[in-house]
Amino acid sequence: MERNNKNTLTRRGFIGTGATLGAAAGLGALPFASSAIAESHVEGGILTARVYADISNLDPAFWTSEVDSLVIRCLFAHSMGYETGVDAFETKPVAMKSYEIIDETHIGFELNQGIMYSGDYGEMTAEDAKYSFERIADPELNSPYKEDWATLDHVEVTGKYTGVIVLTEPFAPLFTTTLPGVSGVILPQAAIEAAGGQFSVEPPVYSGPYRIKDWQPKTRLILERNPDWTLTDVAYDEIHLIPIEDPKTAELGFEAGDLDFAEISVSSIPRYMSNPPAGSTFERFDGLAYYWMGINELNDQLKDKNVRRAIQLAVDRKTVVDASSLGGAEPAAGIIAPALIGSREANLYDRDVEESKRLLEEAGVANSLNLTISIQQTAENLAAAQVIQANLAEVGIQVTINQYESGTYWSLGSKDEGDQYLDIQLFLMRFSMQPDPSWATMWFTPQQIGVWNWQGFDNAEFAELQEAAQIELDTEKRDEMYKRMQDLMEESGDFVFLNFVPVGSLVRDTVNPALRPDGVPVFYEFEPS
Repeated sequence: MERNNKNTLTRRGFIGTGATLGAAAGLGALPFASSAIAESHVEGGILTARVYADISNLDPAFWTSEVDSLVIRCLFAHSMGYETGVDAFETKPVAMKSYEIIDETHIGFELNQGIMYSGDYGEMTAEDAKYSFERIADPELNSPYKEDWATLDHVEVTGKYTGVIVLTEPFAPLFTTTLPGVSGVILPQAAIEAAGGQFSVEPPVYSGPYRIKDWQPKTRLILERNPDWTLTDVAYDEIHLIPIEDPKTAELGFEAGDLDFAEISVSSIPRYMSNPPAGSTFERFDGLAYYWMGINELNDQLKDKNVRRAIQLAVDRKTVVDASSLGGAEPAAGIIAPALIGSREANLYDRDVEESKRLLEEAGVANSLNLTISIQQTAENLAAAQVIQANLAEVGIQVTINQYESGTYWSLGSKDEGDQYLDIQLFLMRFSMQPDPSWATMWFTPQQIGVWNWQGFDNAEFAELQEAAQIELDTEKRDEMYKRMQDLMEESGDFVFLNFVPVGSLVRDTVNPALRPDGVPVFYEFEPS
């Protein structure tokens, strides 16, 4: 983590000029509802922070974005968490008071007493842990996160607050991403069943430090302190989360004094690192999230592997990354960051314009291929797409850039929306990460086609390795498995790995943030400085 700060606070009214500045950024007015929101953070009891999107699903079995996960952690008690303010990932107990590794497939646990659910759902017990873990693992629920509990057999309840997690085989990510992650959230069966078996943006119950006070879609989400929470201290009476899709717009809002905390664009990292706004601190982290261009092999024009390879060879990854990040990031050699096992040192294919042209000629599509590239509407995505457009034009491929707001974009590759997942061709994608390599690769199995696997990537060896690596406890063996899996991804012609996404955050001097080693905020642990 790197930090820079200035300690003189200067405030300017931003709400009055929000429409003008937002329009200049190409997005219309900023999503601040009133001057009360603009001034709220100076009252001492309210934290105002930017999030990159609105909430879309708060069910731990069906959440869809990092923003969902940030809010879920505020609303529900989870088994374990990650330490903040440290340089390396360390876990800590939350709902679980303690655990004991009885053997490789039996893990005993004890819950903290006195964790209360809202309404009439009573106190959290081991029965709730059993229900919650087994619910996500249940194939009939079809949770996209069932791989988090891939080897769960059952949970044996041994007392009101105690139980044993029984696995069919050892499971390496259990303590790195499953229990500390969203899949470790514990909810009462009665509340979920009363909601019809699952829920979306209206939680049927709360058990965490905060609860939802008000939600104005695409404008703001207000969380208020949960009076029933006693497990840890909570500093702020309210947390106001403002969805601002374009980070450049968020930067304007922060500089005007309307935000206490904002993750900024990668391209602005060099500028803020050397010269943060007055009255603020800038912090940079090596993020785990990965950014790539996907190529949909299910699309009629892209079924030929030679065509996909030609596209890979045409892209100048260094120029793409430089354009989108303005020097804030370096090209990546895969989807697993250097901080984790399984990180590769080099890509299999580098840019080769002549070979790209030869492959297109061999495929019979020389100078006749017209494609689209789909992106979320941000300045950085557009810069990357424009370089790719120019790169592909060099080999005779014409590309049209299609920009979408986030809600529409994330539906493009979904089977739930019909056959449109077959129509997507090229796309730029960023996935958030957790600190285990399995979380990078689990989205590209055959089962994820039409869910998160928009490439249509279907490789039997990859799927076998995904299962094998999760139950392998030997670190060196896991390392080789994940490297091989990334080789298979690249060999398919479906992926152009671009970069890992560094995280830069602006923090008001009046705030003491709680940030994981990868820069992800834990909002309920923020405090006034």
